[in-house]
Amino acid sequence: MRWIGSFHRFFGEIYEGFGVIGGEEFLHLRKVLRLRVGDKVRIFNGEREFLAEIVEMEKDKAKVKFIEEIPKLLPPIDLAVAVSIPKGSRFDDLIEKLVEIGVSRIIPTICERTVKRPGERKDRWERIVLSAVKQCERSDIPEITEPMSLNDVLRLSENYEVKIAGIIGAQKNISSCPYGKRTLILIGPEGDFTEEEKEKIISSGFLPVNLGGIILRVETAAMVSASVIMQRAWDESSNNR
Repeated sequence: MRWIGSFHRFFGEIYEGFGVIGGEEFLHLRKVLRLRVGDKVRIFNGEREFLAEIVEMEKDKAKVKFIEEIPKLLPPIDLAVAVSIPKGSRFDDLIEKLVEIGVSRIIPTICERTVKRPGERKDRWERIVLSAVKQCERSDIPEITEPMSLNDVLRLSENYEVKIAGIIGAQKNISSCPYGKRTLILIGPEGDFTEEEKEKIISSGFLPVNLGGIILRVETAAMVSASVIMQRAWDESSNNR
């Protein structure tokens, strides 16, 4: 495998022996980077990735032929983060960082004390996800869901083998809590969950954990908790090789 880090990476369609780069990705390729026929690029579709050469340029797409397949880079566990939507643009930044950490699913959650009540922004969030995937070079594309109520998240949590909730004052620290191949982390709003919400969360099988002695912002709490669990998973994965 030759060194591929210096080649630009694009999301596109993968076919037998060739790929197609279109839409906004093509506009970036042609108008911003000014790439031409003969230039080499990387193309991925969330499942496979190739080093390729541009062989045709049309007005709205580029066709590339594959040179060699690039090994997948995937997180060691399926980690989901359900997080109360913070104010302003902070959620946009959080999406980017969670993707870089290795989170597989991001669930914008509306709790009783959630201040931000977003309109339809899923398209924008998905663009942020794709941009972060391209930057961090992971092979898969994480899912970001439509905003969910806390009750919907609790119902969804039945699909996860380990469920962790960051709750102020919890006895167990996240650094020593269990995790599994499918793990869900739940982070509440600033001011924490209400007492009624805490009861629902714990009765739904979540393990309450603290994130240390300092009170963290929502987005900081989500990043810290995801980082701790993912780093432990990476360490265990490396030790088992």
